[in-house]
Amino acid sequence: MSQLCYILDASCMEKGIGNVKRWFEADSTRQISQLSFYIPTYTLQELDFLKYRRNSYTAKEALRFIDGTDFPQNVNLIIEFPELLDTILWSSVLEHQAFEVPEFDLRPNSPHSIPRRLRNLLKSCTYKCHLEGSNNQEWTLVTEDPQIRRLADAFAIPHCSLVSADQEICKKLDKRAFQQSVKFSDSLKKKSVKGSSGGKDVYRAKFDQVMYASRGPGNLWKP
Repeated sequence: MSQLCYILDASCMEKGIGNVKRWFEADSTRQISQLSFYIPTYTLQELDFLKYRRNSYTAKEALRFIDGTDFPQNVNLIIEFPELLDTILWSSVLEHQAFEVPEFDLRPNSPHSIPRRLRNLLKSCTYKCHLEGSNNQEWTLVTEDPQIRRLADAFAIPHCSLVSADQEICKKLDKRAFQQSVKFSDSLKKKSVKGSSGGKDVYRAKFDQVMYASRGPGNLWKP
């Protein structure tokens, strides 16, 4: 039995709401003593923006899910009080700065100062990771935003991708399924040619050489 603690940002909630929903399923969480998720004010505001300004269905679905209250007892969803941000001094955040952030000037009122919404996210993460006190909890920010990852590195905030968080949770839930997933991924990479796309590593495989994961019993649907 173990405890996992994650701070969820807007990019994680919008791009991976299906994964997040699965983490909250009662049958899935029974092997984890405590699974805690923290929703910063930044996340709610960004999802609101995506919902109303970009007409994002997944953002709307994420907000609807956050408003739900029927979660398993061992899953703790913490929604940040906006007033908390007023109690966290920006100088306290700067004390945990590990190195410079080239694209931003962290001095106040600078033409290239960090936007308020990102300052609020840094306040939230600094509070959970550095100021609150451990309580035997180690919080990790889950984000798909490269800019936020760079800021997290600059302020010594542990972070991971949605895929990494999903793998860690799945590993705790079902070690056998996780090991099979890793074995399948390794097998696929051996039969693939490594390349790049959009600055990211990709593996290209021939269709007839790919062995797909086994599926459950059942009849194939026909129209």
